[in-house]
Amino acid sequence: MEIRLNRVEFLNELVPMQGIVERRTTIPVLSHILLRAADEHLHIAATDLEVSLTSWCEADVQEEGAIAIQAKKLLEIIRASTGEEVTLRIEQEGLLTIMVGKSLFKIRGLPAEEFPTLPNIEDEKPVRVPFKTFRNMVTKVFFAISSEESRFQLSGALMELKGDSLVLVATDGHRLALVESEVEGLEAADGVLVPRKALQEIQRFEGEDLNFRRSEHHLSFTISRRQLICRILEGTFPDYERVISKDNDKAVACDRQDLSAVIHRVSLLTGDRARAIRLELQAEQLVFSAANPDLGEAREELSCDYQGDGLSLGVNPDYLSHFLNVTDTERVRLELKDENSQCVAYPVEGLDKRYVCVIMPIRL
Repeated sequence: MEIRLNRVEFLNELVPMQGIVERRTTIPVLSHILLRAADEHLHIAATDLEVSLTSWCEADVQEEGAIAIQAKKLLEIIRASTGEEVTLRIEQEGLLTIMVGKSLFKIRGLPAEEFPTLPNIEDEKPVRVPFKTFRNMVTKVFFAISSEESRFQLSGALMELKGDSLVLVATDGHRLALVESEVEGLEAADGVLVPRKALQEIQRFEGEDLNFRRSEHHLSFTISRRQLICRILEGTFPDYERVISKDNDKAVACDRQDLSAVIHRVSLLTGDRARAIRLELQAEQLVFSAANPDLGEAREELSCDYQGDGLSLGVNPDYLSHFLNVTDTERVRLELKDENSQCVAYPVEGLDKRYVCVIMPIRL
């Protein structure tokens, strides 16, 4: 193999590969990326066997070839170099020579044959979605995805295609986030569970359109020159419509930024483990308070639009803050019922067809 390519373009494609490779693994090749020179391109691939990412750079290919190279070290070399052009050459088996400007590196790699074979679902019919819309939707539900490996069916988000809209739903059992956006040209399809890691990496991409494909066991997301393929999560996702309360009879609206600031200040007096504050609903005001025997107490009032009976319940301040941080409206609405019922939060006049966050109460 011998090729020449632009260093900046090469670096831009190496960076997103780092989120895919497995650095702590008993399979050495999973900490490597595959470099394959062919057809005037350098093709790049990374995988952890569950999620894979492929991309390419334009290159002057003098001799075709392939090798697997340690991902972190290759990135460090290309990032630290200062020349405009990179030359990659395999002069002897298992050894890659890298020349950038006046710098020369020789780094040992693994045979390309040891790199796992990646799934190919190009034959499936693509579904096109504006990437900005999709990335915005992922941001609004990502915080609710469970990080507990034992709850595998909740370690991703449910994606549903309806006739005129796209739906993403995530829950960790303590809260639920649902966002629905209008997308033209969709055909209704059964829901599919997208892994957390795949959604996390997709948020880092840039592009105009996302092409989504689905096979029996895999999903692919293509944005510009990058294609991310992941294994579909197996398991039954909860019936999310039944989780969202429809009979909360107390609704309060207030300024989003003011509410966020009050929650932040009051939560300063909560413990690292016992994250709970008291929310009291009174006429024309919300009162937030926290009490910690080791730290002290905090209390603050916030004006709001409400006339009705009083109510008090405990909530996790982080759950409310996560919702408020990703909501892009000036005002939000909280719907409540009693101290044992969920708090349901909505943006007021948002751009999404529907966005809702359900937060389960805490017994204080």
